[in-house]
Amino acid sequence: MRGSVNGEESQRTFEIAIVNGRVVDGTGAPWYEADIGIRDGRIIKIGKINPESASKTIDAEGLIVAPGFIDMMGQTATPMLRQPATAINLLTQGITTINAGEGSSAAPVHELEAARIGWQNMAEYFQLLDSKGMPVNVVQTVGHTQVRRLVMGEDNRRASDEELDAMKEHVREAMEAGAIGVSTALIYPPAVYATTEEIGALAGVAGEYGGRYFTHMRNEGDQLLEAIDEALEIGRVGNTPVHIYHLKAAGRQNWGKMQLAIARIKAARAEGRQVTADIYPYVNNGLGIDALIHPRHFGEGRAKFLNRLKNDADLRAEVRREMEETPGWENWYRHTGSDWDRIVVGQTNAPRYREFTGQSVAAMAKATGDDVWDTFFTLCTSGAFALPETMSDANKIFAMQQPFVSFCTDVGPAGGSRSASHPRSFGSFPRMLSRYVRDLGALSLERAVAQASATACNSVMVYDRGRIAEGLAADVIVFDYDELTDKANFKDPHALSVGMKHVIVNGETVLADAKLTRNRPGRVLRGPGFDESKASHRVATGIVQTPFAEVDAVLQAFIGEHQIPGASLAITDSSRLVYARGFGYADVGQRERVTPESLFRIASISKPITAVAILQLIEQKKLSLDDKVFEVLQYEPYLPENAEYDKRQDEITIRHLLQHRGGWDRDQSFDAMFRSTEFSKTLGVEPPAAPETIIRMMLGKPLDFDPGERYAYSNYGYCLLGRVIEKLTGKSYEQYVKQSVLDPVGSTAMSIGATRLAGRKENEVRYYDPRLGDSVFAKDLNSPVPQPYGAWHLEAMDSHGAWIASATDLVRFASALDSPEDSPILSSDSIAEMVKRPDGLAGHNQDGTPKSKFYGLGWSVTTNESGQLTASHGGSLPGTNTILIRRPDGRNVALLFNTRITARLSRVVSGVLPQLEEAIDNVSQWPDHDLFDN
Repeated sequence: MRGSVNGEESQRTFEIAIVNGRVVDGTGAPWYEADIGIRDGRIIKIGKINPESASKTIDAEGLIVAPGFIDMMGQTATPMLRQPATAINLLTQGITTINAGEGSSAAPVHELEAARIGWQNMAEYFQLLDSKGMPVNVVQTVGHTQVRRLVMGEDNRRASDEELDAMKEHVREAMEAGAIGVSTALIYPPAVYATTEEIGALAGVAGEYGGRYFTHMRNEGDQLLEAIDEALEIGRVGNTPVHIYHLKAAGRQNWGKMQLAIARIKAARAEGRQVTADIYPYVNNGLGIDALIHPRHFGEGRAKFLNRLKNDADLRAEVRREMEETPGWENWYRHTGSDWDRIVVGQTNAPRYREFTGQSVAAMAKATGDDVWDTFFTLCTSGAFALPETMSDANKIFAMQQPFVSFCTDVGPAGGSRSASHPRSFGSFPRMLSRYVRDLGALSLERAVAQASATACNSVMVYDRGRIAEGLAADVIVFDYDELTDKANFKDPHALSVGMKHVIVNGETVLADAKLTRNRPGRVLRGPGFDESKASHRVATGIVQTPFAEVDAVLQAFIGEHQIPGASLAITDSSRLVYARGFGYADVGQRERVTPESLFRIASISKPITAVAILQLIEQKKLSLDDKVFEVLQYEPYLPENAEYDKRQDEITIRHLLQHRGGWDRDQSFDAMFRSTEFSKTLGVEPPAAPETIIRMMLGKPLDFDPGERYAYSNYGYCLLGRVIEKLTGKSYEQYVKQSVLDPVGSTAMSIGATRLAGRKENEVRYYDPRLGDSVFAKDLNSPVPQPYGAWHLEAMDSHGAWIASATDLVRFASALDSPEDSPILSSDSIAEMVKRPDGLAGHNQDGTPKSKFYGLGWSVTTNESGQLTASHGGSLPGTNTILIRRPDGRNVALLFNTRITARLSRVVSGVLPQLEEAIDNVSQWPDHDLFDN
């Protein structure tokens, strides 16, 4: 890939041009030569393109240019939520969208599980996927197994009417969030216990929203035709199209049924029924090895049964007899011809057999001298993934020659993981194109591409992509057809395929010269049940005012572009509240809207509030800026053996703390406020660490520089200021600040927030961050928790980052400083002192010239060319990003978000602030009303 050399990038017609390629457009029509121009995520031109008109050019001479492929059964997108690079196995196959879910789905989950992973329902899950951004797009089904297990557990029985209603409600919620339908996996417990009527009722809910029924059928062998009939019946009852996952005829005795199965599907289609299917191009399927056991045994619960199987000889004999003799169930052992040599073990947790991974059960038994049935039972009880050889190549060819058949990996994102043990996860699409299309000529390249792209897109209802056509989404792949080859096999199932050169998703390159880029343009492609009018960027509260139309437009466009859950904005003019609106959702899962009074964690905007409280104490003659902080506070340092107390700490003043000049540099060493677990353990106290523990530990650490020497942002310094307030007032930090700072200005709803979700205050938003961290709390110490809810200790951050407030609360506070002579909380001298330039390197450059930006007493101060001052403070924690600005024109602005990061931004405030301030500057007629009066 190369950049063009002439012209300004903003004036170029295309962001990407793909030139000299052979276009296979996804329609099935013969290939043709053309260039493709891409801009704003869309294909905007097909034809002859001057490379200099593009910011980036891909020379595709000798290569195929095609629409991206759809993995029709990609299991789950969750690995990409934790690590986007897991998509490498997909991208090297040309996959640009996965269909996630197969009976199981990422949501809904029990509230206890939600507390661990960070989401409970599909709306919240989608929000986190979009916030993280992915290398590929995702469509998602809601799993029947998922909702049945949530409502009924593992029970082997019919659902009651009440239980069915509960399951239907879960499906309804998922469909409205954007799921594309209901999926089943009917060979596995507990789904195997469900009746056709139960599944039809859930499919019916999906059908109400225009969704579909996707199924791993109840039987893929002896009762294949009956299973197809059931799938069609469920579609009829639910009034929904039907898609059959990984269509197969398992077992040599059933291979002849593939033509009958296809005939049944064709007959249904001839009647006007929309029925489709997918396959993967391997004759070995893949499943948990305990799926070879009759499902009736799992009715008591999987864990309980497998525990019994370890030592119960009679149970083992019964299981063996069923596998060898009993007909009428999905008997995978029988499907292999009762041949342990045909059952490869792709992965096992059994130490005895781990070195033989990739070999058959028979080979493992022989290598260890074990009885083959003992080997099998050990693999079952320890956990193993099996790859039985049950299918025929002829049937694979016959199936893929049907125009309604598309393709899947049956795995999804698995790069860098050892969990995927079937080569299909890394090789399905290249194997289909190289072995079956190029080498065997089973179907044409054009037909294969069409089925992998357009046909599949239609099956998952993403009609804006899947073809190379002007106006469609730019999901485009470029590959060397002659080189394209799968490399994964049973011994090395994680080998990447070769030949895929470039992959573009939504107009951004995610694979360049066969290498993964850092771009994450993939998003959730929501299904027909999602009401676009309820998207976060289309939802707002508060009064709509014509003068602020541009302000509204900027913020709503930003929220939409970056998939942000919610925001609140308030503006004052001459201490009058002239604008207050909420955007998006305070609680995505419950569709609770942000209002101007919604409470957010304001993070470090807490610091100017603390600074005001300190200055009040100075005005009361209880303190001075030059007092030594450790003459006010007395703590016993924790000194490790042979460590010495750094006496420079005795010189730290209140002024140093307020101006971040105390001597601690978190970039050079660490941020003390995020060492909760370590500090608690060292002092032998229950985690998380309270401020006293943190202070004792820090007194035993050396400073990073001499106090007063320079500026280095320090949360710990403001933690000390909170303790000064408590020492001099005899009140808790929160109590004093509420009584003396916030109540006098009318910001009465503010309080110190709580770390855990259970402590969420009334009217407080929820916080969204896709990452997990280790809990710092004793009850679940070091267990994975959502970053905003337990990976650090908010309550210990009271005086530097723990306040929750509304946007209107914050501009009330800022407005109290507008008229220094009349301020209800500080004198004019103190207000002026807050924005005064510090001496030395904190306020000046090395050459002695004044810095244009410096930190005063609790405010970050910027000077413009006219010498006017802007005082502001930002706040940032996982799940929140905020800013409060005191402008030189007498206006105050508070902007709060309930997320911090997006796929493109590490701090959302910085992504919108320049445009927002410009929009505020463009307001030509400021209202004379005061919304504070309301």
